[in-house]
Amino acid sequence: MKKHLGLILLALSLAVGLTGCSGGVNGEGDSSYSYDIGTPIVRGNTFNDQGWAHIDKGQYDSAITQFNKVLGDNPTDDEKAEANNGIGWCKAYLGQLKDGMPWFEKASAISDDAKIGLAGAYIQMASRSDMEKVIDLIFKQLGNEDPHFKYVARRNTKVSDAEAHAMLAYAYAATGHDELAREQLDYAKELSPNWEGTTLDQLGKVVEFLLQ
Repeated sequence: MKKHLGLILLALSLAVGLTGCSGGVNGEGDSSYSYDIGTPIVRGNTFNDQGWAHIDKGQYDSAITQFNKVLGDNPTDDEKAEANNGIGWCKAYLGQLKDGMPWFEKASAISDDAKIGLAGAYIQMASRSDMEKVIDLIFKQLGNEDPHFKYVARRNTKVSDAEAHAMLAYAYAATGHDELAREQLDYAKELSPNWEGTTLDQLGKVVEFLLQ
């Protein structure tokens, strides 16, 4: 039987690691537009960039104001997804990842950052069905069923590629897919040269606990 203590520990670890409240391994934000959906307008891009500049300063209400300007300005699908993703992360930083779920859901079809935010929210909710949604979001949708997928944050979400694989490892462990969990955990360690003592190390210990 899987251990409920692990669910509690991981929820706490993710609350620290995925909302940037303590030292984890940070993903590198990239504001380049890699999705081929619509033609972004300059003003929409500017508002989204300004929103993330406010997030970097901890000014979440001001960031939400900028993202709402995008949503009210006839945005392309890409700009709309970027704005909703930004609001989702603001809500997460102000509370918990699950507080951003309505906005992550609106953006997740386009934004990989939103997929990660939504997956983190499901991990915090912690039921088996939630873990299955994590697997769908990260392995199937983001990773295209490639176990060695690469997650590069488009914005500075403070979630790294290694952390994305560690999240997937946990979801596998929590649903009884022990071999897949081990594979993802080992790969996450390969991706992170400074594993020990980080949020990733905490996540890894929870996965190891569940695999006992």
